[in-house]
Amino acid sequence: MSDNKPDANSRRDFLKLLGLASASTLIPLSGCGVKQNVVSNPNAGPVPDDKMTYRANLRNGDKVSLLGYGCMRLPRIARADSTEDGDDLDQGAINASINYAIAHGINYFDTSPAYCKGGSERATGIALSKHSRNKFYIATKLSNFRDSSKEGSIEMYSNSFKALQVEYIDYYLLHALGLGGTDAFKARYVDNGVLEFLMKEREAGRIRNLG
Repeated sequence: MSDNKPDANSRRDFLKLLGLASASTLIPLSGCGVKQNVVSNPNAGPVPDDKMTYRANLRNGDKVSLLGYGCMRLPRIARADSTEDGDDLDQGAINASINYAIAHGINYFDTSPAYCKGGSERATGIALSKHSRNKFYIATKLSNFRDSSKEGSIEMYSNSFKALQVEYIDYYLLHALGLGGTDAFKARYVDNGVLEFLMKEREAGRIRNLG
């Protein structure tokens, strides 16, 4: 195992800390030659080509579209003085594409405060706000690469709710766990108390799933 990646014990401890793992169901975060124990999904089967397919999250029953909508790249307004930041996003085109996706069965949308120069969450939130909350699952991330302090991380977390215009986040993800290795992971999430904070937020229901 390379020194710049979390080792198997670190991954195991992390998953146990989140309450996601047991001796019989632990799935390593990365392969590294370790055989994974994959939970059988009774929903698996042939994928039809005439309608959206859904898979049930065996932990909570969420029926998530097999095809998700990634918001790392969104339409931009073409102009000569483009600054390539969040202000250049074409909200009309984003609304239309997300409307089309939902109309055709997609219900999982993945974004991050780091995407589209900081504009993705806001643009995604505007588009999704036109739909009933039970029509979609939103996944976003704690992308605390630049400021991993507890204060900065909590501010990023709080801003996600405002940008997305939601009262809870379906899937809240720790962004790029392997970036910088185990020491970086501990500094960004553990030693600063951020992971403990997020687990309390999960208990309060503002985070439905933490991973």
